[in-house]
Parts: sequence; structure tokens; C-alpha cells
Amino acid sequence: AVLAFASGILLADHISRTPQCWGISALCLACCAVIAAFRCRAPVAQVAAALALMNVGSFARVYTPSPVITVPPQEFIGSDTVEIEGHVIADGAILAGGTPRERFDLIAESMQLQHREFTQPVRMRMTLYPPRSGEQQTFISKQGLPRLFYGDHVSLVATLLLPRNFGNPGAFDYEGYLHGLGIGVIGFAKAEHVNVLPETPGKYGTRLGVWRSRMRRSILEHIGGKASGLWKREDAALFAAMTLGDDSMLLRDVREDFQKTGIYHLLVVSGMNVGLLAFAVFWLARRLHAPKWAASLVTIALAVFYAYIAGLGVPIQRAVLMLSLFLAARLLYRGRASLNATGFAALVVLVISPQALYEAGFQLTFLALLAISGIGLPLLERSSERYRRALGHFDSSAYDLTLEPRLAQVRLDLRLVAGRLAKFVGARPANWLLLGAAKCVISLYELVVVSAVTQAVIVLPMRIYFHRAAIIGLPANILVLPLAGVMLNAGVAAIALSYLWLPPARIAAWAATAALHWTLACLGSLSRLHISQWRAPEPGLALWLVAALSIATGLAAVRARRALALAGMAILFACAAFVGLYNAAPALIPNRLEITAIDVGQGDSILLVSPDGHTMLVDAGGSIGPAHSEFDFGEDVVSPYLWSRGLEHLDVVVLTHAHGDHIGGLARVIENFHPAELWLGINPSTPALENVLQVAAANHVTLQKHIAGDGFPWGGAQVRVLSPPADWRPRSRPGNDDSLTFLISYGHTSALLAGDLEKKMEDFVAGESPHADVLKVAHHGSATSTTPELLAAFQPHFAVISVGYRNQFGHPRMEVLQRLQQDHVRTYRTDMLGAVTFLLDGKSVSAQTPLR
Repeated sequence: AVLAFASGILLADHISRTPQCWGISALCLACCAVIAAFRCRAPVAQVAAALALMNVGSFARVYTPSPVITVPPQEFIGSDTVEIEGHVIADGAILAGGTPRERFDLIAESMQLQHREFTQPVRMRMTLYPPRSGEQQTFISKQGLPRLFYGDHVSLVATLLLPRNFGNPGAFDYEGYLHGLGIGVIGFAKAEHVNVLPETPGKYGTRLGVWRSRMRRSILEHIGGKASGLWKREDAALFAAMTLGDDSMLLRDVREDFQKTGIYHLLVVSGMNVGLLAFAVFWLARRLHAPKWAASLVTIALAVFYAYIAGLGVPIQRAVLMLSLFLAARLLYRGRASLNATGFAALVVLVISPQALYEAGFQLTFLALLAISGIGLPLLERSSERYRRALGHFDSSAYDLTLEPRLAQVRLDLRLVAGRLAKFVGARPANWLLLGAAKCVISLYELVVVSAVTQAVIVLPMRIYFHRAAIIGLPANILVLPLAGVMLNAGVAAIALSYLWLPPARIAAWAATAALHWTLACLGSLSRLHISQWRAPEPGLALWLVAALSIATGLAAVRARRALALAGMAILFACAAFVGLYNAAPALIPNRLEITAIDVGQGDSILLVSPDGHTMLVDAGGSIGPAHSEFDFGEDVVSPYLWSRGLEHLDVVVLTHAHGDHIGGLARVIENFHPAELWLGINPSTPALENVLQVAAANHVTLQKHIAGDGFPWGGAQVRVLSPPADWRPRSRPGNDDSLTFLISYGHTSALLAGDLEKKMEDFVAGESPHADVLKVAHHGSATSTTPELLAAFQPHFAVISVGYRNQFGHPRMEVLQRLQQDHVRTYRTDMLGAVTFLLDGKSVSAQTPLR
């Protein structure tokens, strides 16, 4: 049913029809299914029912309204003096890593810019930065930021922007993500420009929302507060993420350790968390002699409560739905089929939100559940479950007669061993030790089977969304998952007990901490293995088909005869290895010199592909200014574009100069693509440059220093270095004129990559009087560069400006654009067009914009 419904959603996105059309089709097919069922034509009825559900899915996709996105008039966008009054709809979070800053969601009730006022409600995501020294206000916390919470009525002065994606294939759809939350504007403000207005009780937000906010704050205070916090800051950040879904204090390296090892599900509030807590609650209720119906109702109620406090994400919705279905079936003495429960939960989620089909969380969640319930559990039923049942009633010889001979023989053998062991430790301890060891072996086997099957099924989405094959996911799960229940349940028990009596809460917190530190130790060891660094480009259609067919084969074969089941499992794991490790040839155009300016905002990153297929990346973007975050341009912007092209290796990376908007992402690019060479000019020593050199040395990258006058062939093209001169003496801090500048030629066509050169060095370069068909405009179109002398010397026909959308520097400057226009240079901009590609065939140049 859920497969048919999901197919309908996909169909509606590729075939344009009205909701009425899909609805009428679904009704007609449903009638056909009913008629066929009454006439005992089961196959026809099943096909008609599946088609009816498919049309219902299409109807739901087309009919479900999109969130209403309201944006202010254009003149409000980009101005840094917009006065806003509104109320907070999501608690502010102080973000870890980089410059302290607070993020919260706001509904602006009124906005004013000079004499213009806009009074329609606008949802926006706001980021606050600390005040300048001496300007703190009374409501500002020690971090220099206000702690804003749901329902707070605030006024502030902010800069507003529309959310914008980086214009590269493979880029994260940040705009779509915010639109899915109903947010159409992002804003930035300084903390000293924020005022919390007097509260009007009940006017802003709902009572339920205020109560939820207070509960979360109280729980977070008990987790990591200075007065009554149960854990230190680092541990508290992890427990806050695992129990409440508050990941604001997690550092990037911690997240990536969990991702590398394939157990990121431990770090978020997932269905596993809900399941472990629900099991503990139900078990405790039954131990207290509560009736089944009461234990079930209490478990469901607490699960719903926990889901509401932690945030109703797709994994939690699925877990609560499945839990409720399981417990209701148990009360009604119905069979509990986990595969049907998974399908039911998926169907409910898709009916409520058809767009969830395209979300990574939905896909990973339900593929993992499909692996466990559709393949893993049937495998265990055919193997270990029989032996687990055989260990019951161990002292009863009458029970032996109910088992098949092989299992009865196992019980006899165990009794024989227990009898010998009893001579040393006694009868009861011997039985306890032997049965405990046997059950541990069975549990380990079950953990290995379920983890292996799950890793095999989710390998495709792991590669799509994280560009990782999670090769060490199996050993990581085996080492960590046995203590996951202890860690989570002890952590929740510690939080609950901290409201009653602190000493027992400390004991429970100690147990949770011990399990957590074991987990972190295992992750630290595994994440340092070279194999954990394996990164993979985006899979093609062929790998999608292989993955889908392997899962279908596993589902179909697992309940078949023994030989077929083994063959099906072999196919599943072989295909998973193929999907995880195979890389097709990258998407390169032969016999062309390609120059692609990647959109990295206010920075530079240029991909060069030689006529022979060699690859070079010049710079890798980065942040500028004093404020910085854990966003990494190399990992989050440049690498996804390279992976979308099918690249897994670079031959050369080049650093033009050591400014942050050029060097910032270079270290991660080196780690991800393991280039053979790193080209440098003459640069002053800086911490960022030293870090890049250390990463290059760790990845066995050869350093090549180039100066003006160097010339050499590269992959069928010719490179001629124009700057810096051999006698260049850089200042103590990086400068634009440090830029390594070179001309790359193929046949009668060429391109000048000018870094951030300014007038002085441009005059030096222009003195060489070379010709260039393509010009990478220096310094993002600043007025200090792209002089008339340079344009007269090189006489380019094409130019590209790598520049940030609505950047604070006013780049590109109008005088630069006018110079280019006067010289009839066809100019492209990454802030307007995204990635721009030039293809040089030795005779002519053509330009492309991949996203258009």
C-alpha cells in the first residue's frame, strides 16, 4: 500500500493533472477493485486497489497546499536598518563553534524602513551576534546574547535577506528547507539592537507552546546547567541532543565522528530512542503489577508526551505510530507484524505530508525499518529465535519433547556441560552462567545480522546524503548498541530523578556517562581508521536500480527455501558493496579545457579540467570577516559540487593567496579528494596556511611553489605563471597582491586566473602582454582591480566574477562593470547565474550555466 501511494506522489511530480482528475481516477479504480473482489477475482482486485492507492497518492501530492510564504517588499531586503516588532515562535539556541551567536524563529508583526511600513505577518529565521564591548544590556547573557524564548515579544533592528541556495549542482536546498517550515526571510542583527518588550500574558503564542518551552528549558537546565546540571558541558551537549533533539551545542567534529561510523542515529532523537524508552516504561509498569491495558496506555501517553517535548519529527512520528499500533494489537490479541506496522506508519506520514517522501530523514528511517522488519527479523526467526526458545524452561525435560530433535539435543548437551560445571560452582550458578553465555552469543549474532542487513539497505541514501559508504558501520554498531539502552534510559532516569532527589540522579547519571564515554572511545578509535575517511561521489541511475533490485531480492528471498534465502542474502550484500564502493567515470568533456567558477558566495573556487582529463581546483572559498561558524565551504559547498560531477580525486589543488575567502575550504577538499600536488606562490605564514600544509603532509600531497616565469605543460594544456615575481616580499599579513596568477592555454584559446590582484600587480602582469579569451575578474569586481591597462593587454572576450549575493562590499563595483562593457567583454556573475562553465576547444570558447 505504501509503495503504491509513494509511486503516486512521484507520478504527480512528473505528470501535470488537476486534483479532480486524480480523485476521479482513484474513485473509479476503487470501484473496480470492489467489483472484482465480489466476483472473486483477487488478482484483478489487488491490481485495481494498488492503482487506486497510487492515484490517491497523486491526489494528495497535488491537493496538499504548500506553506504560505510571505515576504516584505523588495526595498526591505538588503537594508540594514529595518525596524521589526514581533514575537518568538521557536526558542533561541546559542550555537556552538565559531563566533557565539543565537538563532531563533520569529513572526514579524510589523516592519518599518524609514517612512515605509509593512504590517503583514512574516515568518523569519533570525541570527543574533554579540554586542560590541561596553554595549551589553541587562537582559544579555554571559555569552553576550539575549536568551529569547517562545512567546517573547521583541523589537529589533536587522538586516533582512531572502534565503538563497548556492548555485551549483549538488548544493543543499536551504531555500526549500526553510520554505517547508513556512520561513521566507532570514535576518541578522546585533544583540545590542534587540529589546524584549513588556509581556502581555496570553497575547503571544499558545499556552501549550509556552508550557513546552518552559519544560524544555527546565530539562536542559537539569542536563547541563551550572547549578543543578548532571553532566559537564561536553557530555551535556550529547545528552541534550539524544534526549531532547537540541543539537545546538554539538561541535562539528563530534557530528562527523558519528556520521563516519554509521551510528548518527544515536545522536538524534530517533525511533530507536522512543522504542528503548517505551520498552523500559512498559517493563517497569508490568513489574509494578499494572494491568496490560494500563501499562499500554501509560506507555503510549508517555511516548506522545516525550515526542511533543522533543519535537515531532518524522522518526518520532513513525515511532509513536508503530508503538501505538503494536500495543493496541497486543491488547486485542492480534498478531504483531512489524513489516505491516512499518508500512502503516509510513502511509500515515505520507498522507499527512506527501513532501516527506523526498526528505532524507524519512528515507533513512523507513529503509532502516524495512531492513529490520522485512529482512532482519525473518532471518532471526529462521535461525537464532529457534535456539532462544530452546533455552526456555531449561530444567524441564518434558519441554524437550515439544522441540525438534536438533534443538532437544542442544538442550541435552547444555545440561551435560552444566552438570560438569556444577561440581565447581554449584548447580544454580552453573545453569545461570551457561544460559547467560548462550544468550549472549545469540544476542551478539542477532545484533550482527540486524546491523549488517540495515547497513546493506541504507548504503544508497548514506552515499547520496552524506557521500559516505559507512564501511565501518557494522563494527561500530556491534560495539556501541549493546550499551545504547543503558546510556539512554539511565540518562532519562537521571533527569527524572533530578526533580525528586539529586543523589540517586547522580548515580544514574554516572551510569549514563560511563556508557557514553565507552561510545565516544569506540567512535574515536574507529573514526581514525583510514577506511572511515572513504568518500564517494553521487551515484548514478544504474546504482539506484541495483540498490532497489537488491532490496527487493532480499525481501522476496528471506522467507523462501534455505538455498534461495542464502542466495538472496548473498545478492543483497554483494550489491550493497557494489553500490557503496563503485564509482563510475566522472562527467568530463574530452578534448576541451574546462574552466568552471563554482558559486561559493563572496570567495573564489575554480575547477579546471584539462583536455586529457586531469583535474585542478584553484582555491576553495571560505568565510570572511571576524565572525565565523562551523560551516565549512570545502565540505559543504565545493565538495558536493565535485561529487555531483562524479569526481573522487583531484590531481592538483592551487592556493592563490591566504585570505579566508580563498583558503578557508582548502583543508577539507584535500582530505576529501587526496590531490597529488598543492601549488603555492609566496605567502606569509598564517595559522590557516599552516593548517593546510599540515593536512597536505598528512595526505602525502607534494608541494610545488611557483613564481613568475615558470611554464610547463599540464594535461594537454600549457600553464604560464605570471605572478608573483621571484623577488616578491609579502607583508606579515596576507595581501591581495600575493596572488599566484597564471595563464592556462589550449591551442589558440586561453584563460587568465588573476586571484585577487590589485592595480600594482595587474600592471606588472599586463607588462607581459599575453592574450586571454577568458578573464577571472580579480578581487570579485573590486574597483582596485580590472584596470583599463589589464583589459587592453589581455583583450578578453569573456569574463566571470565570483561574488556573493548582496554582499556587504558592494561588489562588483559599477565602474568595473562599465569597463568590461566598454571593452565588449561578455560578463557572467556567480551571484546571479550560479556555477559558470567555459569550454575552450583550442579555437573558440563557449559558456554554460549548468543549473540553467
